[in-house]
Amino acid sequence: MALKQANRQLSLLSSITRHDILNMVTVLLLYLERLEGECADPELCEAYGKMTSATRMIQGQIEFTRVFEDIGLHEPVWQKTGEILARLNVPSRVLFKSSLPDISVFADPMLEKVFYNLLDNSIRHGQRVTEIHVSSHMTDTTLVIVWEDNGVGIPADEKEEVFERGFGKNSGLGMFLARDILLLTGIEIHEIGEYGVGARFEIQIPKGGWIYS
Repeated sequence: MALKQANRQLSLLSSITRHDILNMVTVLLLYLERLEGECADPELCEAYGKMTSATRMIQGQIEFTRVFEDIGLHEPVWQKTGEILARLNVPSRVLFKSSLPDISVFADPMLEKVFYNLLDNSIRHGQRVTEIHVSSHMTDTTLVIVWEDNGVGIPADEKEEVFERGFGKNSGLGMFLARDILLLTGIEIHEIGEYGVGARFEIQIPKGGWIYS
């Protein structure tokens, strides 16, 4: 009980501190962008641009702590995958199909974030995605949930890098966080799709980590 109370207090302190810092960073960005827009000296403009980029990186790092501190904060729970998939906000232009059986997975409460990030990855990086299919199969006692799309796919030399922090054109946190969330309960995720055909992520859930609902 004392440990939980201490964690709550640390989380509250972190939240307040982060909020105050982000407010100051926002003000700093406004001034830098104004100076960058009004400057006439090319060298000075370049310097302002570099300062703005650095400040945005600081902003991104601070915002990352907000998401990351919630991972592992609460005990794992049983969660129905069908209900999670039903809550995804899939664009109307994308045909979303699921043939998953009625199963529940024992995972961190942020499991829904994993599927949100998979969807975000397909839409942002698939470039031409019009179909997403979620299915499953068994390998011995391991349940494998498959998320695949018909986008451009991921090059062979980036299949592991996609899970590294900072990789990609946007925040570079989506799949990094997804892997960390899953690993808390021994679940693994890998990308094995064919480049040019589409992405294929396999989530491997060990025995005891899933049940039929």
